[in-house]
Amino acid sequence: MYKFYLNILIALVLSSCSRAFKIIKTDDVIKTGIKSAKFKGTVFDSAYQNVAMYIIAPRFTPNMEDIFLAEKILRLEIRNANRPRINQFGKQDYIDRNLKKYFRQYVGFINEKGHRCIHINFHWDRFSLFDRIKGYWDDRLNYNSDYSRVLDGGSYYWKINVDLVETRLFGMEVNGIAWNSTTSILILYTTI
Repeated sequence: MYKFYLNILIALVLSSCSRAFKIIKTDDVIKTGIKSAKFKGTVFDSAYQNVAMYIIAPRFTPNMEDIFLAEKILRLEIRNANRPRINQFGKQDYIDRNLKKYFRQYVGFINEKGHRCIHINFHWDRFSLFDRIKGYWDDRLNYNSDYSRVLDGGSYYWKINVDLVETRLFGMEVNGIAWNSTTSILILYTTI
């Protein structure tokens, strides 16, 4: 019964929202940029191949309705999916409070139940001037970029899957934090 009401709520939200978005042409015909007031990212065609994706399921090319539905489900369900707050060390790092601050990469696939799903790969897109001076910047944040996999970075880099049929999130992964001896010594020193 909960899923029935959730589906009705999603349908109402989708029908009441404006579809103000911009399609951005890329240099590669198998990549399409999309930008709205709430998100921006690259949609990958089903023909796109990249070893970093690790998606072995059958794939499809998401259309704009699929992307908007995935984003609506994401906004409605992310707080529950993110409840463990893995690799998020302060409220400013909480993923569910910062959804607008990520550049997305969208890949459509069909799961084992035959449902259309969207894999969303997130990259932090709000580096401050101080961050840039220190050399923290991500040049993958453009619409022509290839799919990328980042191994560290905590809540700055994460991914999740959206089942468009069951209107649910699954497979959330938040990147780990790389520790070095300087960081460990600093933490040890401040805790003594």
